[in-house]
Amino acid sequence: MNKAHFEPLWVTPKAHSIADWLIFLYEIQDGRGLSSYLGIRSGVGNHDAVRLWVHQKMHTRPKEFQTLGDLRTSFARLLPDATN
Repeated sequence: MNKAHFEPLWVTPKAHSIADWLIFLYEIQDGRGLSSYLGIRSGVGNHDAVRLWVHQKMHTRPKEFQTLGDLRTSFARLLPDATN
């Protein structure tokens, strides 16, 4: 068994909410494969990869993104062409 599948994921409630919005907006399917595009360790499920990416970007100092629009645009640029 792969232990990575059982590790708990913790992100801030705000990051979780924003990630869920991006998942809904871009119709991100559950599964695997997106983590490599987002720079998240391999083996992380697509939804958790989005949550981790948002959490990381929100906690970067100095802040990379000032608005949700900035975050959304950056996220969209990282997606494979098939999902844009």
